[in-house]
Amino acid sequence: FVLSQGVTVMVNGRALLSGDHTYVPKDGRMMPGVVSLHQNSETQSKPSYFKGHQWGAISLLIGSLAAPFGLPLALNLHQGFIHIGKENENETLQTRIINMAIDFSLRHNLPCIFTLDAYFPSASIFKLADSIWSIELKQPLITLIIRAKRNCVAYYEAKKQECNHKEQVRLPKYGKKVKLTDFFDQLDLFSQAKCLVYDKMEEISFMTINLLWKPTGSFLCFVLAITSRGPIVLICSDLNQDPLLAIKLYCARTRIEIMFDMLKNLIGAFNYHFWSKLMPRHSRKPKSNKTLQQPSENALATVSLCWEAYERFVMLAAISLGLLQLIAIKYSANIWNNFDTYLRSRSRQLPSERTVKFVMSRLLISDLFISAPG
Repeated sequence: FVLSQGVTVMVNGRALLSGDHTYVPKDGRMMPGVVSLHQNSETQSKPSYFKGHQWGAISLLIGSLAAPFGLPLALNLHQGFIHIGKENENETLQTRIINMAIDFSLRHNLPCIFTLDAYFPSASIFKLADSIWSIELKQPLITLIIRAKRNCVAYYEAKKQECNHKEQVRLPKYGKKVKLTDFFDQLDLFSQAKCLVYDKMEEISFMTINLLWKPTGSFLCFVLAITSRGPIVLICSDLNQDPLLAIKLYCARTRIEIMFDMLKNLIGAFNYHFWSKLMPRHSRKPKSNKTLQQPSENALATVSLCWEAYERFVMLAAISLGLLQLIAIKYSANIWNNFDTYLRSRSRQLPSERTVKFVMSRLLISDLFISAPG
């Protein structure tokens, strides 16, 4: 339905996806999927460890690249699978996110660019993305743009050495080791250009270099940039990636953070309170997730229904938010014409989800009063 609306942001024939996790505090002692979570926050009022649900989500950029929305495509619980008897040690939080993007891309045969933050760079992510190819494009169906960690290192290719064929000598694959942040001390390697960084056009310094990354054992494209917000390093799976486009697309990833804010504070997507008496009681205090107990075999079916109720409740909220975003894009002039409340300043011409919800709720109520009696 979303793709049929013709509002998807396409970049070089690819849709733009973003992925991330969000934490939802839950204290219920008989709620499946509740685990101990750790969060580093600058706000001292938030605890470092708490009990709750961890949701994984992917969003699709719609509208225009200059003023987009992050439309929620899918949200799933990503921890606590032991409560429904589906614990898989081979899966990680990173692979679950990339599998959501691959599932969407394969289902619609749609090539995508997938942006992720610095939590996600791992060998499994790049190998999974590289394993699904498009026959038409002769390229992987998923192209990754991921922010690198500060301690990220890479290697130059080893110089070719002459060896005697009679001797069995293993030639080195990796050459000189380099810490990527050290490039920021060599400003002569950088070029200058204007780029859209977090909705603001500014002059940045950038460079790009293809290096060997040991976790994957292959070449990856590293884009380094110095912006007004500080230095940034991006890892791209496409060796021919345009560096300025990569920076611009990664900065658009913030729309998924706004999407989480709208789901939590505008729609109330995570205000569910489903629980099951068949769940073994767990402590309200954060403890090691290794102590989680699996329900009995007879209770797994009922507990699984409770798990599904969480995901269906959240997906209904995601559909509601997506409809508000589509209305904002398609009928922005009508929304502003019916908006008669004080607004100090418009951040952009496109109405926000909150504005659309306010207008639509009043229109729906007014329709009830003018409806003909039955």
